[in-house]
Amino acid sequence: MIGKQKKGRGFRGLLDYLEQDSPDTLVGGNMFGENARELTKEFKISRQLNPEVERAVYHVSLSAAPDDYIDEELWKEIAHKYLDNMGFDCNQYAIYRHSNTDNDHIHIVASRIRLDTGKVVHDGWDYLRSEKVLREIEKEYGLFQVKSREKQQKAPSTGQIKRIEREQFEYDNGLRQTPPEKPIKQKLQQAINKATLDNPTLPLMIARLQIQGIEVKAGFTRNGKSKGISYCMDSQAFSGTNLGAAYTFNGLQKHLGVDYQEERDSEPIKKLISNPNLALEIAQRYHQQQQQLEKQKKRRRGDIER
Repeated sequence: MIGKQKKGRGFRGLLDYLEQDSPDTLVGGNMFGENARELTKEFKISRQLNPEVERAVYHVSLSAAPDDYIDEELWKEIAHKYLDNMGFDCNQYAIYRHSNTDNDHIHIVASRIRLDTGKVVHDGWDYLRSEKVLREIEKEYGLFQVKSREKQQKAPSTGQIKRIEREQFEYDNGLRQTPPEKPIKQKLQQAINKATLDNPTLPLMIARLQIQGIEVKAGFTRNGKSKGISYCMDSQAFSGTNLGAAYTFNGLQKHLGVDYQEERDSEPIKKLISNPNLALEIAQRYHQQQQQLEKQKKRRRGDIER
């Protein structure tokens, strides 16, 4: 089972998107609303408990392996167990199922604000914790065992974990004004994870990182073959190997689904690395292409409905 997490600002746009095929895709949750409009209104209850939180939306998709059959009731049970283990045991949430494709999966939309305390659910190490929870769910329900990304991702040191846990305790109990600072290595890993969620081309991934102020270096031989990739954030540099197998040049393609075609991408990558100012242009061009595709899809849906 594969899980992908995102945090966002607005509920309505996401809920409308998940409902666009059919409102019948809403299959569960702990809310009374039956459509995007009603659910958005209901999510305001938790928002009002902590109006200063900008990114109150938690969106996770869970995809079944091709050989796993999961019926609706089991999907709901898995969603509840996943949320409970991720710390969302007192939060509003809704479950959407998309099973009309070869990829049977669910989307969980939850508020990051707890109903009992009004505090935001702690999200430290959320990628690693998600992998651990999914492996436990696979074992419990006899599902296909996916190889955890954490095995391709270098874990933080024991000292770093203890420091963050101590600072989180101090923050939760009012002994510290700011939440704990994540290690640069983890920030880099999470930035790359986020930049590769939609299986982008390698130039687009690099552009997304550059826009965030992350320097990327990739070496090539005269024949265009890769010599490796490295990243630099806040003046701290890491090779792909330092971050973990998933972040090497080959690992990005193998583990994170980055699309690299030598003939198409090697020159754009060289230009990006020598001139990071091109990053915004590339990202905007991709965004415009996606908007055009969405318009075409809407037109096709309109033609079918007529």
